[in-house]
Amino acid sequence: MHHKTSPTSTTLVLLAALALIAATGCPSPASASQSASSEKAAPQSESASAKVVTVLIRDFKFEPATVTVHEGDTVEWKNEDSVPHTATEAAEGKKPAFDSGYLQTGAAWHYVAQKKGTYNYICTLHPNMQGTLIVQ
Repeated sequence: MHHKTSPTSTTLVLLAALALIAATGCPSPASASQSASSEKAAPQSESASAKVVTVLIRDFKFEPATVTVHEGDTVEWKNEDSVPHTATEAAEGKKPAFDSGYLQTGAAWHYVAQKKGTYNYICTLHPNMQGTLIVQ
């Protein structure tokens, strides 16, 4: 029996396999600091004016794809997908303003918005996953 596989599905399978190898073989420095980031975010969320906005990661999408927050607000990304993902500013040629590192299934990462602007971000493991963070 002959089975045809599309180049797209082959690429996705390879990317998923590489992501799993990378996630289990060598954790990124950012993932090691996840708990520290979470602890820093807690006092901000207790403030009357600061809030926490959650972005769910599932079905290889950021939901919602666009979020708007104010300086001092916390953005939380929760990975509810079956594979690791990242939330990384797509900053070509410069250091990203934020990078979650590898978020394993069930993990969450917090980022306190510090500077006004529009930040496009991606999952570095699955670059077709895109989102926008607007800080006012």
